[in-house]
Order: sequence, then C-alpha cells, then structure tokens
Amino acid sequence: MVLPQMELAEINGVKLEVVDSRSGEPVMFVHGGMGDECFAVLAEPALASNYRLIHHHRRGWGKSDVPASPVSISQQAADCKAVLEHFGIERAHLVGQSSGGVIALQFALDFPDYVHSLAVLEPALSSVFARFPEFGAELGKAASLYESGDKAGTIDAFGQAVAGADYRAVFDQTLPPGYFERWVSDTDTQFQFDMPEVQAWTFTPEDASRINQPVMNMRGENSIDCFREIYSTIQKWLPQAENFIVPDSTHAMMQMNPRAVAERLASFFSKHPLKTA
Repeated sequence: MVLPQMELAEINGVKLEVVDSRSGEPVMFVHGGMGDECFAVLAEPALASNYRLIHHHRRGWGKSDVPASPVSISQQAADCKAVLEHFGIERAHLVGQSSGGVIALQFALDFPDYVHSLAVLEPALSSVFARFPEFGAELGKAASLYESGDKAGTIDAFGQAVAGADYRAVFDQTLPPGYFERWVSDTDTQFQFDMPEVQAWTFTPEDASRINQPVMNMRGENSIDCFREIYSTIQKWLPQAENFIVPDSTHAMMQMNPRAVAERLASFFSKHPLKTA
C-alpha cells in the first residue's frame, strides 16, 4: 500500500499530523507504539467506503511535534478531543490499540460526551503486565538495546515481544514501505515519553464502571498470555462489551489481519449508529 498523505495542523498548542476521509459517521483511531499501525485498517473497504476515518500521529510520532517531556495519558486524551474539534466533530466512534487503547479508555472517562462507542484492542494495562514478569523481561531486553544506542535492535526486540518472531514478514505485506525505518526513527518517543506514562497510568474496576457506551473488546488469536489476560479483564470489567478474537493475529491485530479487524469494527458500528433513522 502507499503511505497515506497527512497534513500538519496546529492543534492543542502543537503541530500534529492528521488525516480525515471526510465522509460518513466519524471514527477516530488512536495508534499505540507504532506510528504506521492503523494504516492497513484505514484502507480496508469495510471502513473506508462507509465511515469518516480520523487519524493523527500522536506527539513525537511521524512529523508531529516532539514533546520536551513525557505527555500524560490524560493529555493525550485531550489531544484526541482537540483533533475531533479541529474537524468540527462533536461525537465519534473511538478505536485504540495497545497504548492507543489506554488513551481511548482515558478519553471515554474524561470526555464521555465525545465518545459514541469504544473499541479497545488489547489496551496496555500496566496492572496486568505486572503479573507477567516474563513479558517484562522481554521489554527489558528492548530497553537495554535502547540504552546501548541500538535503535533498530530495540524496535526489533520490542516488535518480537508484542507481535511475534515473524512479525516483519506479515507487516511487509500489509504496511506502507519504509514502515520499519519510520518506526525506528520514533524510538525516542516510544521509550522516553510514551512507555513511562503507560506504566504509570492506572485503570480500575471503578473507572470501568463509569464507561457506559457500547464497547468492542478484541484480542489476537495468537496473542501471548499477558494480552489474553487483558482481554479477559476488559470482558469482566466492562460487561456490556462485545468480544471478538481476531484470527491469524497477535497483539498487532490491525497490522496482521486488517480485513478481519475492519469488518468486525464496521459490524459493531452498524449496530450502534451515531445517527438514528
């Protein structure tokens, strides 16, 4: 696929790269620990032909302004709200994967009137990760490579930890050329700014009880144990959630099986339309 064209816009006091397909019910996507991760899903006909797709590179990703210090999850949620306001949107469906799922959950807590429905794809719940030291050890390997200055090795180790050993063979087929190099160029954002805030963020059953919107809860068929536990936690804490296991995928569902993700999201949105007849 071709790398989508994005434009720089002054939003919430910083310049953010944004894209808006401008037709249909609005759906905002919030990427996680990879700037390109949403692009394959955004191109799928089930969504692209029927919904207005809003996407932005978060601070420090792509050509968006690099922050001077870590940006809180609440601030990232406020950026999402500002992106919607930039496009004149007052309410939208919201989709977030991994750390993007964390931001989406915070958005639903902070600005519930803006969220019509919520889809979370294995949101990065640090309270669950803490119970899986083996996953922490894998991330520790990536962190050690980062400290040594090996950014390409850092991203490859991170990618293998969250998406599986053969992730690049799949991503090569679904993402725009140059995705790995762009990912490497954003390593500082991932390890200096995003990860510390995700690790510090908390989400409790009491928080979950405040989310009343329709929820779609997804996990990859081949996701590792900690992400399976996150899926089960969301299922328990948000009993209204519809639950779906994405076939032939790991944590990186949108990159590995974009068609299945897009079709399931489109079905979910159609059941919970923004505008009633």
